[in-house]
Amino acid sequence: MGSGSRKRAIGLEIDTGVARAVEFTGKASAPNLSGLGSIKLPEEAVKEGLIIEPELVGEALLKLWQKAGFKEREVILGISNQAVLVRHMTVPKVSPDKLNNLIRFQAQEYLPIPLESVILDYLILGDVVSSSEEDKNKLEVLLIAARKDMLDKFLATLKIARLEPFDIDVSSLSLINLLPQKAADITVAIVNVANGLNSILVASGDKPRLARLGLVKISDLAESLGYALDEINLTHIAGDNSSSEVLTRWINQLAFELRSSLTYYQDQPGTSIIEGLLLCGRGALIPGISEQLEENIELPVRFFNPLEAFTPARKRLLETDFEAIEYIISAGLGIRGLEG
Repeated sequence: MGSGSRKRAIGLEIDTGVARAVEFTGKASAPNLSGLGSIKLPEEAVKEGLIIEPELVGEALLKLWQKAGFKEREVILGISNQAVLVRHMTVPKVSPDKLNNLIRFQAQEYLPIPLESVILDYLILGDVVSSSEEDKNKLEVLLIAARKDMLDKFLATLKIARLEPFDIDVSSLSLINLLPQKAADITVAIVNVANGLNSILVASGDKPRLARLGLVKISDLAESLGYALDEINLTHIAGDNSSSEVLTRWINQLAFELRSSLTYYQDQPGTSIIEGLLLCGRGALIPGISEQLEENIELPVRFFNPLEAFTPARKRLLETDFEAIEYIISAGLGIRGLEG
């Protein structure tokens, strides 16, 4: 984990077919967008958030840093794959000097894999909110376990690119850093639809309550339509009837996955009502996706594009504000880095 205050930070997302980076300067409470960029990756280099070919990805990142003009070599790296487990757990309140050992001791009860095979991290969410006397002296903890062999591939990639990890974070959790106050005060689901996997984060009162991955991905849509991943034009995908039928089925599959996750969350005791869904990632570029999801999951669906607030800087970097919606993960990571 990183520590200390920083005045410049770069968030890095490595997705199937593309890597994206966003640089911020200033403070997390008042960040300045100072740079961003992306670069294509060979499709075989990254699969569903897992780096398969560190050499290929590392060489591409070298080119990205040169193309974007980044000077900072430390990055806040986002990871999102099935080798990362996110679990909620409760532990008794103990003195601070005993809390770390207690969490690590109890962690095995929540994980299906041996502790020696993972790197553990956790976030204290606060007191357990419950009417039960038994729960009144407990803390709610977000437990994060990442497989060591998976992390080794990412670290090898950064070494090839001559980059250093200032911190490593679960990609979806970084999205909380970008929530406007109105959304942070209620319960919302944030969905990032990526080339590799989609992710869903339920946040309530500015705290993560559910983090899940979905298997519906843009790479499958591209394959169904006969496109290479880097050739599919998502903004013009609904142009003919055959494409429209495939697209409709794909969005319905995405909606089914999302509805399943939201129902699971809502069925847990003590949860608050989800009031809306915020949509981001490359999949948000698909025409009509918000309307079709809204109809299927029966919740308001809005585009989540906080980089619109940086329009003057954005105009130097991208042609349109809507393009910025692809960079939300790396932006959230970058702002996380300014926090130190």
